[in-house]
Amino acid sequence: MSFENQIIKTNYHTHMYLCRHATGTIADYVKQAIELGLTQIGFTDHAPWTELIDRSVRMSCEDYPIYIEELEEAIKKYSSKIKILKGVEIEYFKYKDSHYRHLMKDLDYMILGQHYIEMNRKLVSVYRIHTIKELTIYKNTLIEAMRTGFFKFIAHPDLFLFSQKKLSSEVLGLAEEIILAAKRFDIPLEVNANGIRKGMIEVEGEMIYRYPRKEFWELVKKHEAKVVISSDAHKPELLFDEAIIEAVDFCKTHNLTVEEELVFDS
Repeated sequence: MSFENQIIKTNYHTHMYLCRHATGTIADYVKQAIELGLTQIGFTDHAPWTELIDRSVRMSCEDYPIYIEELEEAIKKYSSKIKILKGVEIEYFKYKDSHYRHLMKDLDYMILGQHYIEMNRKLVSVYRIHTIKELTIYKNTLIEAMRTGFFKFIAHPDLFLFSQKKLSSEVLGLAEEIILAAKRFDIPLEVNANGIRKGMIEVEGEMIYRYPRKEFWELVKKHEAKVVISSDAHKPELLFDEAIIEAVDFCKTHNLTVEEELVFDS
């Protein structure tokens, strides 16, 4: 089903075929973005990490030069029609600053997509964390990452609530610490349309998204932290779909002030 785009002009969270769980080339997404009337599109495929256990769902180190080459080719061909930004989505780990600096030699920006926490010298998927100790590690990791200044915005910051049903005051307190840090460091938090695509769950008789999690975003409104909406597109046709429309409505319902366009160094 196709939709006429009249509500968004940018998307800064976009994947492509090299991550092995998306389809489409850079050019495929750019053509779709131009057709939709977008003014900016940022590509943020999953950055290579030799240490991560999910190497099958991110580009390999060998593929990274191909990614940069495709971006450069698209910029040369389409820059008169749309601004194309080179980025990656990446996790934050301590003592890896040299890796981030190495990547940024080629990039315009990075977004933080924290899919793992480090616990007892092992990596634990954020989709599987439950305890206050685990959730606290996630919160601390995000705040440490924000402090570095490496990241343009925080992708799906409420993902750590994925396995939580009713949220306790303690869990909400951790969420609030993340939000206050984002405001302090002036980093937008992302309402992620891909979470909407994953559907709803029932909690105490109410249907809610696992993410964007409404309780989290109520706190974002309370503190007036910056917000960005992203498609998190894994197919070109998902740059604008029902999930994006719902994400916009979600922000309106919660009176969130959305950054329509981010500023990048020229």
